[in-house]
Amino acid sequence: MSNLQSGPSMHYLHQRLLAYPAGQAPAGQSLIALLNDLLVRLEPAVTTATLLPIYSLPLWDDPEGHDRADTLLLMVWLLADDAFCELTLYADEIISLLASSNQLMDTTHPNLDDEDQREELIRLTLNGLRLKPQNETDQQAQDRLLMVSSSERARVVAASRAAEERAEAIRKALAEKRAREAADKYTRE
Repeated sequence: MSNLQSGPSMHYLHQRLLAYPAGQAPAGQSLIALLNDLLVRLEPAVTTATLLPIYSLPLWDDPEGHDRADTLLLMVWLLADDAFCELTLYADEIISLLASSNQLMDTTHPNLDDEDQREELIRLTLNGLRLKPQNETDQQAQDRLLMVSSSERARVVAASRAAEERAEAIRKALAEKRAREAADKYTRE
């Protein structure tokens, strides 16, 4: 039994991200209007109460410092594609995903020329909406997300570093113990 709804193909979504338009990113009221339109488009029955949290998203009243798209804008760009209109999506899940978007990746400004960063962004977006790429099983989608996740990679590196530090401390303690035993043996003889 599948828990994840099938979404667009990875290839299609990679092409979508590569087509992200250059130029000034929407900010402030323009971004609120864009988000409102997107949410109404993806869930036509959305209520005004459900839309209220978009006003607490990072909207950058000063667009000058935001010439590079961040994770939030790239997710909005992905979700604005017609392929998502055919799916069953819920505005509260979309808002929750967008609210956490800039904390999901190690970088808040993914490099669209980097295939791994594009794939991570796509998989995080799909996963946040309980979707999986077309022609993948739920397990494949989860496994591949873990493989490309920069935050998971950072967690594994930190755990490896901690394990290595523990192993080094144990080696050091054993060496000291052997030295003490050798010294005790020497003094007894």
